[in-house]
Amino acid sequence: MKILYSLFLILLSAWLVSCEEDKSVDPTLMPEATMEGANTFGCLIDGWVYASGRFGLPQVKDESSGSESRFVLTAPVGTFEAVSLTFLNPVAGQECDYTAVTSGGEDLGAGRASISRRDGFVFSGTFAGGRISEGRFDVRTGWDSAEELPVE
Repeated sequence: MKILYSLFLILLSAWLVSCEEDKSVDPTLMPEATMEGANTFGCLIDGWVYASGRFGLPQVKDESSGSESRFVLTAPVGTFEAVSLTFLNPVAGQECDYTAVTSGGEDLGAGRASISRRDGFVFSGTFAGGRISEGRFDVRTGWDSAEELPVE
């Protein structure tokens, strides 16, 4: 039994050490508002900063069906916490609604987003509503197989 317990502790320690955390990113600072595919996300929830980067990069998933365009953005903001938003019919240069906003299983309220860029490489914009203010994201989409962003 002692051997199993010791083995369990060793495996648990190895797992905890192997969890990657980018300590060069300060999660208490909001990222710059960019449109370059910088893989950034940040917002204020009830006045507190929630930013990705230290605990992983934000990802966007295209869940469009039929005539409705839906993009789900998920951004890790803590060791076991992520903020998730679903953008409805986002078009570059226009505003759209976002719904299904959660963090740690808690509903944060819907709102509006202003989409700065949406193409085969980058999805970026700003958002606010419900308990969220000053939200911004700039995510490299990977919807296109190109390795580099096009030169503009």
